[in-house]
Amino acid sequence: MRVFLDTNVWFSAVATPGLCEVLTKQLFEANEVLGSELVWAELSDLLVRKLRFSSEEIALAQAMFDEVELISDVPAPADDNDARLVAAAVAASADLFVTGDKRVLGWKQSGNLRIVTPREAWIILFAPHLKH
Repeated sequence: MRVFLDTNVWFSAVATPGLCEVLTKQLFEANEVLGSELVWAELSDLLVRKLRFSSEEIALAQAMFDEVELISDVPAPADDNDARLVAAAVAASADLFVTGDKRVLGWKQSGNLRIVTPREAWIILFAPHLKH
């Protein structure tokens, strides 16, 4: 399955132990994990600005992010990075867009792309027997 992780999922995976960290690690084992330069730019900015990561810590996060399949960013709409990321995921034929952003989650689907929470992604990918 082709899975695009939103910046907030990467941030949670890198910053704190928990579901996003485990999900991200598991995804690399059996799925195509997609990312973009825009996600890396947002993530590295957040890690420095909010968590004051050192250059060594940024390098560790970069090493993990380097494992993704980079897809092309979409330039429009220039004033809405969330819409740009979803459009890029659609253009790259992603199956899932994983985010914690409530506004984006409200979109539910874009074309064949399902927009889901990290927990929903975990169930879809690793525990389908838990679906109701």
